[in-house]
Amino acid sequence: MEPADGAKRVSTVRGARTRGDAVSYENLLDAFEVQQFIQRTAALLNAEKLSEWLEQFHSDGLYEITAYSTELGKELAWWKQELPLLQKTISEVPRHVRDPAKRLHVLGPPLVSVTGDAARGQTAFSVFRTLPTGETSLFVVGRYLDELVRVGSGWRFSVHRVQLETRVLDAFTHLPL
Repeated sequence: MEPADGAKRVSTVRGARTRGDAVSYENLLDAFEVQQFIQRTAALLNAEKLSEWLEQFHSDGLYEITAYSTELGKELAWWKQELPLLQKTISEVPRHVRDPAKRLHVLGPPLVSVTGDAARGQTAFSVFRTLPTGETSLFVVGRYLDELVRVGSGWRFSVHRVQLETRVLDAFTHLPL
């Protein structure tokens, strides 16, 4: 029976609080782990720990940056590489002339769904760019559209898609977003 005020009744399923559909404690724990994983990968980029960031991909993982082209009326890939080529590209970053600015990834709460050993996440994000002079500006905004797989006791990206709303960048970057 629903409460008189129309609010959904909160029930407990194996220790987890739910509203409506039954959710197991294990599923909530998995979703929390995926959320933490997504947040940690952004922290690795903030610290420019690129080798550790690459370790967050499954062996056949894919990294992609896309943006919608109003001129062509479709999504275009700006950067799309499977893990072996991505590792090679990232290993060459120190040899490039680089933007000296520091970047800070700010993420909204990831929306996560978990089914067995697979998960999907959607996370709104912003990246701020701070110049050596101390001036900070918004660099890009978008969302992460992630597909993950459980590997052992942890999660790895099978697809880490960066869908940008921003199409005009102040400075090109050789670093992943």
